[in-house]
Amino acid sequence: MAQSGVEHWLGGTPHDMLCEICHTNEATCLVCTIAGGASQLKDLCDECHEAVSPEARDFATARLDASCQYCGGQPCAGGADILAMATGVHKPKFMCLPCLMEHNRFIRQQMQREASGLPQPEQLALLRKINDETDRHMIHWVINRGSR
Repeated sequence: MAQSGVEHWLGGTPHDMLCEICHTNEATCLVCTIAGGASQLKDLCDECHEAVSPEARDFATARLDASCQYCGGQPCAGGADILAMATGVHKPKFMCLPCLMEHNRFIRQQMQREASGLPQPEQLALLRKINDETDRHMIHWVINRGSR
């Protein structure tokens, strides 16, 4: 029985897919493009992703010299800072695993405490506030945990 593309992707590993552009290299990037209200997903290799996206080239360059934004350690994750993007700032953020876990825990905690159903301008102000509070929290958290 043939599997649909989504089922195959969920059941396999990213290593099972070839790039949808060159059909040669392993697909390592899942790219979502939204145009005219419709979204399109493509599985691309690093080379093709960088060729079609200036942002991907910039990110690949930044990733080479990256360290954890908070403790300076080896990053395990990196990408667009979603909270900053929501407020109009586009910058990559890199974090080591301990900092990533604490960062995400703190944001979830702050989001649960804040009121929902706010009008959009108030939502943006809240995101700015949470983003600033998270950065301050992470600086203190790294200092308090010591160098690990």
